[in-house]
Amino acid sequence: MNFPFRFRFVCMIAALSAGFASDALSGCAIAAQIQIHLKETAVVHGIRIPLSAIATVSCSDPDRKKEAEEVEVRLLDSARASETISQRFINIRLIIAGFRMEDLSFSGADQTVVVFQPSPKLTDTQVEEQALIVMTQALNVEPEDLKVLLQSGFVQSLPKNLHEIDGLQFKILPPARRSLGPVTLSVQVWNDNELLSTRSAVFDVRRKHHVAVARISLSREVPIDDSHVEFENRFMTTEVDELEPNQILGRRVRGNVVAGAIVQMRDLQTTTRSDTDVIVKKGDAIQVIAMARRLRTSIRNIEALEDGQRGERIRMKNRDSGKEIVGEIVGPGQAIVRLQ
Repeated sequence: MNFPFRFRFVCMIAALSAGFASDALSGCAIAAQIQIHLKETAVVHGIRIPLSAIATVSCSDPDRKKEAEEVEVRLLDSARASETISQRFINIRLIIAGFRMEDLSFSGADQTVVVFQPSPKLTDTQVEEQALIVMTQALNVEPEDLKVLLQSGFVQSLPKNLHEIDGLQFKILPPARRSLGPVTLSVQVWNDNELLSTRSAVFDVRRKHHVAVARISLSREVPIDDSHVEFENRFMTTEVDELEPNQILGRRVRGNVVAGAIVQMRDLQTTTRSDTDVIVKKGDAIQVIAMARRLRTSIRNIEALEDGQRGERIRMKNRDSGKEIVGEIVGPGQAIVRLQ
């Protein structure tokens, strides 16, 4: 082998070696992106502890990140309240799992105190909490404006074998329609990523309304003032009118409203009544024409029990029998009662 050829051969080997070294260093740089930040304390509900339960893992490669997070660091003794896991122990476990020492970078606490707490058993309260979240999203309201309660026990209706499994989770599907009152929702029971059961549950859904409530019984002839009504928040199973004081005060109701009832727009007369419009006053004697199909008969000795305008229906009383009837005012001292 002559000298020029030997020199070129040595240069080629050196170049290849430098290339391999460069690739190796590049690979180490990529692998070194696995950062493990150890927590000082961690609470676990199972005896198998993955790295993700006690540390935060960062890596530019999502597959390597997930692979590292899923490494089982230790199998706990559930009879012990807590255990301590050191960085050195975790490092050894990761090397055994196939990771290279030079690929790993640790930070955070030198060791983690792991506290074991058994998974809480399923409760109806958990079901109601999940249902509240679902219904607030469906109705587009704030959680404090809604009450969602099971109408009957749900957990006790599950198969007995599910009661023995720790760590079960609920998932409640959105309602088929948005409504208040009794609402049926589908409740799924999951164990990690496995769907174990789907059952229906009926919830009582009530929405908070700011309503006007009659303090006393309201009658047609008396204008409403602030001593007659109060405004309060009530959780209702139906939608009701939320009236402001300026929509109620000074107006009269169409018919009697009992004390404690919610006053709604349909209960109010469309216009305030002036005394000049009243053609029948409470206590007036009324001549009543009773009509039944083609038959007409006149009834006397009838007394008006409330004021009324032309075209209004008011309560009246037969003074002879004491029986109350309702008739339509057609003129001063005159009314018609239509019989079925």
